[in-house]
Amino acid sequence: MSDPRREAVWLALSELWLDTELDAGDLLRLARCLHESGYPQAELEAIYALEVAPAVWLNAWSVAGVWQGFDPDWLFERCRHNQARRARLGFRLGCRLLRGAMTGATRADWSGVIHRLEGLGEG
Repeated sequence: MSDPRREAVWLALSELWLDTELDAGDLLRLARCLHESGYPQAELEAIYALEVAPAVWLNAWSVAGVWQGFDPDWLFERCRHNQARRARLGFRLGCRLLRGAMTGATRADWSGVIHRLEGLGEG
């Protein structure tokens, strides 16, 4: 089942794991996309850590990672799968154990996005 609002968030957040440098303008653009989604910050944090990160985190550790953007169909399928597993304790524990590896390369940019999102006001 398609959820355009959530898919836009998945696509925006996936940019944090691309093999590119994000500048202040990119972080603001991502923050605006998240703001427009209407999701509260706590849900955006969960989407980041439990839906998108498990799908794309290995790209940050790849020698020649994806840099132009993830295939949307592939990304949406992986994120939908992770969304369905979010309530499972084993999945959540696995994400918690691997959080440093999954989000370590994106933490500075993610903090920048959150800072800008707070400046826009929550959805």
